[in-house]
Amino acid sequence: MPPFLHPARDDLWSAAGVAFRYFDLCATFLWASTGGLLAARRGYDLTGIFAVALVSSCGGGLLRDSLFLQAGPPALVRVPSYVLLTLLAALLTWLLGDRLLGAFPRAVARASELADGLGLGAFAVVGMRLALAASIGVAGSMLVGVVNSVGGGVLRSMLLRRTPEVFKPGKFTALAAFVGTLAYGALVVAAGVDERAASAVAITLVATLHWVSVRYGLTTHRAWTRRATRLRQRAGQPAPAATRRLAAAPRSAKKSCEPG
Repeated sequence: MPPFLHPARDDLWSAAGVAFRYFDLCATFLWASTGGLLAARRGYDLTGIFAVALVSSCGGGLLRDSLFLQAGPPALVRVPSYVLLTLLAALLTWLLGDRLLGAFPRAVARASELADGLGLGAFAVVGMRLALAASIGVAGSMLVGVVNSVGGGVLRSMLLRRTPEVFKPGKFTALAAFVGTLAYGALVVAAGVDERAASAVAITLVATLHWVSVRYGLTTHRAWTRRATRLRQRAGQPAPAATRRLAAAPRSAKKSCEPG
């Protein structure tokens, strides 16, 4: 056990397991790199790249520790490895990100997709294991795991003034994390499977769902379809503004294509 860990959290970190703590550190570096690339594409300097990378990689853990577990200071401010790895990722992105993207676009994109899937699974499992060790129920632990998994991306989007991707129709992220925590809970709590084996299964399941979603274009769907919009209009109920814009887009495009 590292000497800088708070005594009140020793049992929680023991529950996470040594292998998964190192996996957590690897996922932190990979997610910090993807967040740094997003900041670099917006033309941020090193400070901005580091800030976005830190939120991307550690935001979920910060929400987990501060909102749910509340067992001493968050790991982000107690474990130097998180900040150091994020700083390293920010420096590499600042120095080499543009060259790497230009030289190996497909390799970088595939590595980013793989990192996203593995990171989603790792953060979901670590968050759920820590929550279970803190005597939180299975349902609450699943919530902690999902927040640990997608919280960093939500905070990053808010920092970049964008709608979080997990709130919009798109690839499986929060859904994959939820399925992974559900599988982990069923294996450990209901079936009594060893935690390490259940963790490996849950991480593999999350990464596979995420990869299948990206590879085959499977996405979640918006709540209000065009058919629902028409039904609301017939009933005299105004549709949401965003849905009205979506419904009006094809007509506008058609008008613009008509000869003048």
